[in-house]
Parts: sequence; C-alpha cells; structure tokens
Amino acid sequence: MTSSTPDLHGADGPATVGPVQARLAARTQQILERPRPAPDPEAATREKAVVHECRYLMRQLSLRSRSEGEMRARLAQREVPADVAHEAMARIDRAGLIDDDAFAREWVAQRRRLRALGDEALRRELEDRRVDPAIIEAALGAGEGEPEIAEEQRCRELVRSRISARDRERLATERDGAHRRRLSRRLDALLTRKGYPGSLAVQVITTELRAVSTGGD
Repeated sequence: MTSSTPDLHGADGPATVGPVQARLAARTQQILERPRPAPDPEAATREKAVVHECRYLMRQLSLRSRSEGEMRARLAQREVPADVAHEAMARIDRAGLIDDDAFAREWVAQRRRLRALGDEALRRELEDRRVDPAIIEAALGAGEGEPEIAEEQRCRELVRSRISARDRERLATERDGAHRRRLSRRLDALLTRKGYPGSLAVQVITTELRAVSTGGD
C-alpha cells in the first residue's frame, strides 16, 4: 500500500507517524520539487574569480604577515576588478587574517631586534606598506615608557657594538684624533642608514667615543 508520508520503522517494526513528522515530510517534498532557477554564468564566473584571489592572498600571507594596504595594492597590481577585489578582501577580513595593529607591532619588534633600526626608518617602512599613521605611532611606542629614552638606548647599544677592541686600543693611545674622526664618520653613516635622528647620532657618538678615549665604559 502506498502512503503519502514516509514509513518510519523502529527496532520492532513500523512506527506511527505523528503530525509533526508528516508536515516535515510534506515540506521536504515541496522543497525537493520546487523548480530551481537556471544557473547564472556571470555569478559563477565572479565567484570563481573571488575564490582565486582569496587563494592568492592566502599564499602571500603564508610567506609573511602583510598589512591590509599591502594586500589591496597587490590586487591592484594584478588589475583585479574592483568588485572582485572588494569581496576577496572582505572574506579575508572575516577569516580574521587582517590585523594591521598586530602587523605593525610585530614589524617594529622584529626590525628592531634583527636590524637595530631607528624609529624614523621603521616609520618609513610601515608607511611604504600603507599602514595608517596612528597605528604606526602606537606600534613604535608599544611597551616603552619614554620612547625618546628607549630609542637613545638602542642607538647607544648599536654604537657600542660597532666599536671593536682594536678601535678602543687606538682611541686610547692616539694623539692626533685621526682614527676618532674616521670612526665617528663611519658610525654617523651607520646611524643615518638605520634611521636615527642626526642630533641623537651626534650626541651618542660623541659621548661614547669620549668614554672610550678616557677609559670609561
């Protein structure tokens, strides 16, 4: 005998179908029999493009962290249509893969540790990576009570690390100051490349070389 509702069976045989189950079965049948709209080739093509760009961005992020601005610039360089780029970035954001605050803090900490860069050099690098100025300033000051004092200390440590034992011997014994001038120019060029302010560089170099010449630290 044919029934309009499913024949549900329990462990011991047929089970009684209640009104809720019957309505559910009827609704399921309606959904299954509802005519489906014809596929939209344009929408399918756009979705494929969005997925392709999302995968591209994720590959870029697997190489290193990137700012939102960097990722947008990458898509622009690839000449990705604006609507596709917008949707790809939105999906990357919803996945929690965009965090410029964390990116800037990590960048500053890593570049200070590995390259002893000054704040001005770090600021330029983050600007090149299209990070918002407010986020940059927050990252430069993160974890530091007095930013100026902290940068001076980093500058001083860098100068001390570049004064060799041989330099110390020559500075302590020379009379004409020739080696001191050469070393001072070399250190000044180093600090300029590293992004330390000129006034700070002069101050630190002067005091550090004086301390070596007089047998100080």
